[in-house]
Amino acid sequence: MVGGEKNWRPCGQRLLRHIAYSLDSGGSVLIFKVSGFGPAAGVWPAIAGCAVLLSATSPAFAADGVPTPPTAGVNWDKGTPEFVSADGQFSFRLKGRMMLDAATTSGSSYPLRNRSGDELRTLRLGFDGMVGDHLYYTFETDFAGDKPAVKGAYIAWRTPHSELTVGNRLSERGVEGSSSSDGTPFMERNAVASATAPLKGFYGLGVIGKVYGRDWHIAAQVAGDDPGNRGVARDTVTYMVRGHWNPIKTRQAAVHLGAWGFYENYPSDLASLSRTTTWAGHVNDRLQVPLGALRDPVGGIGYGLELGGVAGPRWSFLEVGRREIETRTEHVEVEALSVSAGWMITGETPSYSPRGGTLTKVAPKSPLSKGGLGALEIAVRYQLLDNTDAATGGKGQEASVGLNWRLEEWMRLMVNLSHWEVDHKVGRYAGNDTGESLAGRVLVSF
Repeated sequence: MVGGEKNWRPCGQRLLRHIAYSLDSGGSVLIFKVSGFGPAAGVWPAIAGCAVLLSATSPAFAADGVPTPPTAGVNWDKGTPEFVSADGQFSFRLKGRMMLDAATTSGSSYPLRNRSGDELRTLRLGFDGMVGDHLYYTFETDFAGDKPAVKGAYIAWRTPHSELTVGNRLSERGVEGSSSSDGTPFMERNAVASATAPLKGFYGLGVIGKVYGRDWHIAAQVAGDDPGNRGVARDTVTYMVRGHWNPIKTRQAAVHLGAWGFYENYPSDLASLSRTTTWAGHVNDRLQVPLGALRDPVGGIGYGLELGGVAGPRWSFLEVGRREIETRTEHVEVEALSVSAGWMITGETPSYSPRGGTLTKVAPKSPLSKGGLGALEIAVRYQLLDNTDAATGGKGQEASVGLNWRLEEWMRLMVNLSHWEVDHKVGRYAGNDTGESLAGRVLVSF
């Protein structure tokens, strides 16, 4: 831990020891007071108190989808202190996420591509909580880039069988595209999620409605620009829908079928659009698959299919997606494919949630905090991206092996080894090129 346990613990103890917050709400008084920490609490309460590594999980759901009632007082079940009123009708919790990456590339015929580096991929801080039994709220900002970027910032009315969200939220599109970045098996989401996204990106400010059945769900969204992606989206409006079905669902296995689609309308003054997809990791910005600039775009559509499932500790998914962009002079198609599979070596259930057809965090059976080894997972993936329908678009394919070591539910070490091939039509790296990339990540998410 940076700085050591002795440096962080006093800070956290001093901060939390003097928290005394009262809220008069409907005749009830909420009081938070923490008098100290025992040896078992260790350094992590101090970190939470200092707001250095605070994290992201949404309220837990029971098997039937009903939100789990919070326990009055100060609850540490989610890694950071969750403050809950005496009547259980109000809760507040700090949260955060950190991803620290390092990578090296070799084997390229272009010396400038053979480079090593590191980056702070994500540093998110925020809060969330519940008001009553149904109203969830959250706000989260990412400080990793040049400027702070708003991520999840919304309120949601939740029932066991439906959900209505207003605000800026991750859109639903594919298995990995609909999943939080702390739940996906590889360091970067697959090419279907990254390359076939609408111009607004992964998030969008708008309204999302979701309906849940026993073995299915459907989500519909109308969204404008992502406030945290101002340099890309410009007054677009996107209409999205996604659904999934589990024709087989037992305690040990599930089959997943899914489909999604969107329509995006561009403003009349949008002169051009482009997208460059990072390849074999995010650190090396000289290893990419370009789309090139498309002049005078008018609108676009996207659609895709999902097939996969889990059986015991094993999982596998196939995703395909296409994005079609109309300009005043041409029609351009982007196609992507991803095939992945994995095995939880230590026997945990894979990170698939049948409620929404997404990937979530995995809780180790024997975490390090209880003297165990944690959870080990090995995963493989092949993906393909074809942008060559555009005049200056490129093409890429990649085969990867990933190893995930989940020390705790909130902490994961990741290693990805990739053999890649890219083909550019124009530019400094024109032509076909191949090589290998090795990347690693420390992920902390509360």
